[in-house]
Amino acid sequence: MASLEFPWEIKNVSEDEDKTIKKYYKDYVRPFIRVGPKGYIANAGYGDHAAEIYNLEVRPDDIWVTTFSRSGTTWLQELVWLVANNLDFETARAVPLSKRFAYIEYPTQRAETREESTPTNPNAPRATFEDFRSLPSVPSPRYVKSHLPLSLLPPKLLETAKVFYIARDPRDVTVSYHFAHKLFRYFDDNVEFKEFWDLFKQDLIMHTPIFPHVEEAWQKRDHPNMMFLFYEELQNDLRNIIERVCKFLDKEYSEEQQLLLAEYLNFNNMKQKTMVSKTNEDGSEVTFFRKGKAGGWVNYFDEEMTKESEEWLENYLKTTDLRYPKAIK
Repeated sequence: MASLEFPWEIKNVSEDEDKTIKKYYKDYVRPFIRVGPKGYIANAGYGDHAAEIYNLEVRPDDIWVTTFSRSGTTWLQELVWLVANNLDFETARAVPLSKRFAYIEYPTQRAETREESTPTNPNAPRATFEDFRSLPSVPSPRYVKSHLPLSLLPPKLLETAKVFYIARDPRDVTVSYHFAHKLFRYFDDNVEFKEFWDLFKQDLIMHTPIFPHVEEAWQKRDHPNMMFLFYEELQNDLRNIIERVCKFLDKEYSEEQQLLLAEYLNFNNMKQKTMVSKTNEDGSEVTFFRKGKAGGWVNYFDEEMTKESEEWLENYLKTTDLRYPKAIK
């Protein structure tokens, strides 16, 4: 099958932007890039493989979970996989999500100064066992994870497969993404949240800008193969979301089974699962699962940052009918 030409322009960020970005993302050598009309930020490694990812063949029995990073991806992945796999809790406990889902663009994000290596211990934690290179040989049904916006994914994705997208209050995303950058050593431990927030609102953090990313999926929310969810909905009424996911995947479970699933997906239980977590025994917040509370951003934004964030969010909401749900305290 002939490959499609990647339809979007890829260009380097400005010299000043690259200098600013590399003050924090220190292990990258080549200039960072902006992709497409929305100017999504990526490292040069993604640009090398953008066309390959865009041309991935999608199968009708695929299930894709797509999100802006730190929006509830792991929570949703576990929910989706269990509903699709007859509530197989035994396998879910034994096999990490990183093995059950292919994180397709993960290797493209590697910094040039870091060697790519495969752990000699097959049980060692890994971000993913499959990616865009191996996905074609993965047996069906395939479960696929991506933090890329829909416009950078295969163009026939929604026509062919079931797709989930989860969004979260961007201020909570910013807080969680800040700690994740430290956890995965993208940023040094001494980088303050205010610095991260300044970069995030200027669209100088990987995957930003966030609003077009969310809006692309929001505009497709009525497509029969798209389920658009909010993180706050999972927190406020998980049972209702379970029912919706079951219906979307054409699965039926008894009330008792759904209660068992809801208990399994309780955030505190998920936090204890070794399949997804790096944990710090010192009690610091630099862990994969932190607090899971929607609205927790208020504890990290000072008065000036709060005002900035409210104006930032208001400017976006003027252009869309999307509204983030309020978290139930």
